[in-house]
Amino acid sequence: MNDLYAAIVHDVKNQLAELSLRLGARGDAQKEMGIAMSAAQRLSEMLLLHRQDNNLLSVNSDSVSPADFLGILAAEYRELFPGLNIEVDGDKAPAFAFFDDALVRLALGNALHNACRAARSKVRLAAYEQDKMLVLEVADDGSGYPQNLLLDGGAKPSAVSGHGTGLGLYLARKIAELHHLENQHGRVVLSNADGAVFRMFLP
Repeated sequence: MNDLYAAIVHDVKNQLAELSLRLGARGDAQKEMGIAMSAAQRLSEMLLLHRQDNNLLSVNSDSVSPADFLGILAAEYRELFPGLNIEVDGDKAPAFAFFDDALVRLALGNALHNACRAARSKVRLAAYEQDKMLVLEVADDGSGYPQNLLLDGGAKPSAVSGHGTGLGLYLARKIAELHHLENQHGRVVLSNADGAVFRMFLP
C-alpha cells in the first residue's frame, strides 16, 4: 500500500465514520450504523497494519483518565447494541494514566465490538492496577474464546468469529507491546471465565 492508497483509505474511513454518526442521530438505523462503523474500523486496522509494516507505527502517550476513557467507549457501543447491558467499573482505576488514546481506543473498540457480538445479555468494562500496570478489561457472558485463540493470544492474525478480518486482536497485541516503560512492555492476555475476557496491560 503506497502513500496515495493510504490517503484514500483514510478518507473513505472518515466518510464511513461520518455516515455512522448521521445514522446514529436518526435513531432508527442501529444496524446500518453498526455496519458503517465496523467498516470504518476495518479500514483503520488496514492503515495501522500499513504503518506497522513500514515501521511507522509509534506511540504518542498523554495523560488519560481510564474511567472516563471506558465511559465514552461504553456510551458509543450502547447506541450500537441497545439490547445489551454494558457496564463500566472504574472504581479501582487510577485517576490518570499515560497511553496513546487513539491507538488504545482502536484496540479496546475492537475487543468491545467482539464482546457485544458474542454476549448473551451483558458486557463489562473495567480499569484497575495490577503489578504496577494499568489493566483495561473487556468481559462478556457469551461462550468464550475458542481454544486456538487462547493458545495463540493474537500472535498472528486470526478471526475471533466468522466476522471481520482477524486483524483486530493481532493489532491490539502490537499496540500494547509498543507501550513500554523501562523494562516493562504492554501485553494482551485472553482467558475464559463465564465468557470471554480480554485484558490489555499497559506499563
